[in-house]
Amino acid sequence: MTSKLSLPPTLQTRRLVLRRQQPNDALLIKEAVDTSLPHLQASVAWAQSAPEPLRVLQARLAASAAAFDAGDAWTFSIFDQALTRVLGGVGLHRPETALISLVGSGALELGYWLRADAIGLGYATEATARLIELAFSRLRAQHVVVCHDPANTASEGVPRRLGFRCLGRVTADVLPGRQAADGTIRPETMVWVRDAPDVLGSRASGMKDSSFRRKPGS
Repeated sequence: MTSKLSLPPTLQTRRLVLRRQQPNDALLIKEAVDTSLPHLQASVAWAQSAPEPLRVLQARLAASAAAFDAGDAWTFSIFDQALTRVLGGVGLHRPETALISLVGSGALELGYWLRADAIGLGYATEATARLIELAFSRLRAQHVVVCHDPANTASEGVPRRLGFRCLGRVTADVLPGRQAADGTIRPETMVWVRDAPDVLGSRASGMKDSSFRRKPGS
């Protein structure tokens, strides 16, 4: 993968529009986050800093847009078809060295979130399915990875429905620095992997059981 690889700034699915994060959407994103704080702060570490001033959010969105254009990360806001309401967010980014060592080269990490009143409607699965397709076809990824806190059991529904295989609970000595929802460093991370079609026959590459420790019974 190189920085020349790119994605379109706007994507459509059956019910959703995915649009590259940008400062002009700050008000809609802030509304989605601020009205869902109890849900988000129980699920993701980044929500601990919310609510944040509009100017701070606008600066973050400008940085996100720059990273998108540079081919370093691809983060989208999830909109309804009318583009009047942000339902959540979804994105791909290049993982750290420890995760690459675990799952193999050519990996991209996938993340997603939804506002509280958009949960249970299949939006996260619909949005991530579109992004996974493009990760393989446009970004030439060999693996797409989902990592989450084992306590956040709701997050595992998306990779499970989309055919990811579960590597189990990976300990912090193998995958350090991952944050729990409260911002502390979590001792274990649940890791899911989906391979590109051309590497499905060679799953063993970089993924030996001895490379990490699973919790007994996982």
